[in-house]
Amino acid sequence: MPNRESASTFAKGLRVLECFETGRSDLTMADVAQITGFDRAAARRLCLTLEDNGYLIRTNRTFRLAPRVIAIAGGYLASNDIGKSVQPILNQCAEELQGEISLALRDGTRAIYVARSAVGSARLSLGFSVGSTLPLLPTSIGRMLLAVTPLERREQILQQSVPERFTEATDTDVSSLRQRIEQAARDGYTYAVGEFEVGATGLAVPLQPIGGSEAVLGTPASINRFAREGELDRALDTLRRAAMILRR
Repeated sequence: MPNRESASTFAKGLRVLECFETGRSDLTMADVAQITGFDRAAARRLCLTLEDNGYLIRTNRTFRLAPRVIAIAGGYLASNDIGKSVQPILNQCAEELQGEISLALRDGTRAIYVARSAVGSARLSLGFSVGSTLPLLPTSIGRMLLAVTPLERREQILQQSVPERFTEATDTDVSSLRQRIEQAARDGYTYAVGEFEVGATGLAVPLQPIGGSEAVLGTPASINRFAREGELDRALDTLRRAAMILRR
């Protein structure tokens, strides 16, 4: 049931901004109308309002996000000490891993990166950055986030989800996924092999909630790297040490 106190026009404006989330740019008003499902007149009013208030920039007939939106994200990161307290620890761990490490939060039914560090010689990078999102079900980060989500909410997400197949190895059976998430909650880590990207693995461990949202640390690696003796355990130890430091 809709919240009677919510402002529907404001919510529609947020929907327009969300059109640009996945890196889309140079959208026309017709594009915005198609993505949001709004009629063209409404899409036009919303785009022009966001332009007037400095959140969109128009070039000829197309729109893109304005730098002002970064200030909102920057406020979130600063209020949770991401740059001051979290980033230095991630930088140190990336050096230990000789790879990449990320901190992700659950945003509804997806994971969103809020901090990341990688060394220049990292052998595997999926090209994600702060603000990138991941599906929950086929990724180690997503499954760990579900493992630390309160049981009732976790079950709601599982029941509402339609698993998507990204590779031949993707587990799309909800019962199997539920069991694997429950196992992750018991083990205190998740490990996914080739389910989101062919040839890539992911490892993740839990953190305490940040800003009221479930949080995890994760690292990707090639299947070959974690297949070498001791590599998986060393990476897991590094992630767990980082999580312990951040909990303090």
